[in-house]
Amino acid sequence: MSQLLNIFEFTTTQIRALAQEQSVADTPIVVGDVTLIPISKLSCGFSCGGSDLAQKKAADGLMAGAGAKVNKTPLSFLAVQNGQVQVLSVSAEEVKKNGIMGAIKPVLSTLKEMSASKKAAKAEAEAQTQAATDNAIAQSIAQIPDK
Repeated sequence: MSQLLNIFEFTTTQIRALAQEQSVADTPIVVGDVTLIPISKLSCGFSCGGSDLAQKKAADGLMAGAGAKVNKTPLSFLAVQNGQVQVLSVSAEEVKKNGIMGAIKPVLSTLKEMSASKKAAKAEAEAQTQAATDNAIAQSIAQIPDK
């Protein structure tokens, strides 16, 4: 019986170690000025069984089987850009169908669009600031009396 328990204990120790290695927040991915942190769902399964029968021959007796599975499914990404954080979701079907890189493509497109719109807004704000500065300088020059 102790051999059977040793097998089960070994299997549970290994699956526990595997599950701990797999974290929900994965290694960050840096793409340009954007840092993507994958957030995943972990699911674990474990099963074991066996018997310790009376031995009629030396090879008879202990029978055991054990199995385990750890599944990691990407759910979303935390996107960090210019100090701002956004949650970008991916569908599990997209990951199953096209893999993780296929699921990231729409996320990257969304980030590019966000980045482009922020750059456009920043450029517009800078243009307005420059126009206001130019206008203030022109008014100041106009107020200088002619000699």
